[in-house]
Amino acid sequence: MIEHKIKKYFSEAKIAVTEKQIGQFSQYYNLIVENNHDNDLTRIKGEDQFVIKHFIDSVYYTKFLTLPESLVDIGTGAGFPGIPLKIMNPGLHLILAEQRSRRVEFLKLAVKELKLDGVEFYPHKVTDKSFFNVKGVVTRALEDAPETLSRVEHFLPESGVVIFLKGPDASGDLLALTESNKKNYTIELDRNYTLPGTDYSRKILLFRKGRDTFRKIYKIMKNENDTQGIAITSEENKTYKEIKRLAAGDGIKKIGAVAVAGKKIISDYIAKNGSADLKLLLPDDYTETDTGFDAIISGFRTSGSLYILKKSLYNELEVSTGKTPILIAPLPVIEEWKGVIGMGCTPVIPFQDPLNVGSAVRSAAGFGVTQIILTSDAANPYHPKSIRASSGAVFEIEFFRGPSLGDIFDIAGKSSIEIIALDKNGKDIAEVEFPAGFMLIPGVEGPGLPDIYLDKSVSIPLSDKIESLNASVALSIFMYEWNRKK
Repeated sequence: MIEHKIKKYFSEAKIAVTEKQIGQFSQYYNLIVENNHDNDLTRIKGEDQFVIKHFIDSVYYTKFLTLPESLVDIGTGAGFPGIPLKIMNPGLHLILAEQRSRRVEFLKLAVKELKLDGVEFYPHKVTDKSFFNVKGVVTRALEDAPETLSRVEHFLPESGVVIFLKGPDASGDLLALTESNKKNYTIELDRNYTLPGTDYSRKILLFRKGRDTFRKIYKIMKNENDTQGIAITSEENKTYKEIKRLAAGDGIKKIGAVAVAGKKIISDYIAKNGSADLKLLLPDDYTETDTGFDAIISGFRTSGSLYILKKSLYNELEVSTGKTPILIAPLPVIEEWKGVIGMGCTPVIPFQDPLNVGSAVRSAAGFGVTQIILTSDAANPYHPKSIRASSGAVFEIEFFRGPSLGDIFDIAGKSSIEIIALDKNGKDIAEVEFPAGFMLIPGVEGPGLPDIYLDKSVSIPLSDKIESLNASVALSIFMYEWNRKK
């Protein structure tokens, strides 16, 4: 009987265990056995080896240290050491981090069947983008200690601990510590031990974070009046419906606003335009580690324009990648083109894909372009995808909305505007003398360059292995050459 084995080995390890805990360990073992084939939970066979190498190994080292009140178990797999620790310490707040979906489903089943409260799941790889409000980290994973110390540093508070369960030959972990590791952590425990009644040798390493790195958490509180912003918890919320449309790129003109994602783009936008008439959105449990950006967040909170969204709602916003803040800003006005251009290069963008528009705008801004004409059917440069592809450069350019490419040709002719078009059969770009002011016409993806522009075209030499370049790429290369000669 598995219960007998559990009692025996816990007794030999001199670890007190209640009947309830024995029952939970027994049930846990049976759940793993029943689900092992479908979920690849363990390769250890036999009750004795299982109890020793999974249950005892997961908790024995607690004889040498005091567990923090909250832990994230990185790479927990089937729940080791996290679930045994939780069984032995019911008051422990535990986060089980496991990126393999089949194992996550098993973990949810096990926690439910064992009736374990205060357990969360993180179904992703823990990276420098992951944030947890915990006092410690524990891991039995094979990753070297320096790597783990580096990727948990940003969320671990001062005096937080990182506990490594290692094999006996883990001295290399200490030798491999980086200067940053040594600066931010001190090692408090380095101990070899053998599990009682076995020759199974183990090593426990415990690092304590010695200095604080800034972190501030914004979350929805049970009492919404205590929330550090305006809480949005329902998909029926009017403001949320509007935000969702903007994030998908719908209704930009009707609503008169744009959605901007990313801390750098938001910071640059506010530095240039100020923060009036803006909204800032954060996901629930958002953690900020940059004091500069936290000052921006605090400004929105003070003005009553900071919104904190329930995670499930935030994850539905198409503009969001990860847990980055989102800014809702007024839609910039795009004036109608009056048939004139300034000095330098004035690109005409006919692309209907917002990503291509954003890519072209980013290059244009980088090479000194200040004005761009959009054809009547070109995508809106303030579409979220365009903003992201441009890295915010759309806010550095003056846009004009023009007619179709054909009508632009006629207007340019009447106004004596110099035109340079891009086509693979045009004049070699190396031979081109650039006018003081001219209009640049790229080809359109699919249809290519209208025939009326062909006698004004230049080409970018290519290998015969490809037929043509992506239009936004060709535009970028041309602007580089123009900027270089300028």
